[in-house]
Amino acid sequence: MKKIIIADDSFFQRKTLQDILKDLGHESEAVSSGEELLENLSASHDCIFLDLLMGGMSGIDVLKELKARGNETPVVVITADIQKARREEVMSLGATAFMNKVVNKDELVSILNNIFN
Repeated sequence: MKKIIIADDSFFQRKTLQDILKDLGHESEAVSSGEELLENLSASHDCIFLDLLMGGMSGIDVLKELKARGNETPVVVITADIQKARREEVMSLGATAFMNKVVNKDELVSILNNIFN
């Protein structure tokens, strides 16, 4: 079982991810902003799921801050923005994987397997 923190301003997206992760046997914690993520992130988290477009601190800003802090926790970016340039930007900022919304359970399983195996 892995401990995963989710940052997304959409309650629906947080709940959907938490339900899938629970079905897969993982523990999750959900926050609604980038600021909350940075406040709650700890060494006990095995993975971060991060929305790009949130009120307040954006996912890009969170990635920049995580990079500045030397974060080693894998980050999976989740967004509806599927532009190639955006994908390249988040990967250059240290994201481990990129996933399009709406979350697909099979894709999520594949990403987690790549991260944890």
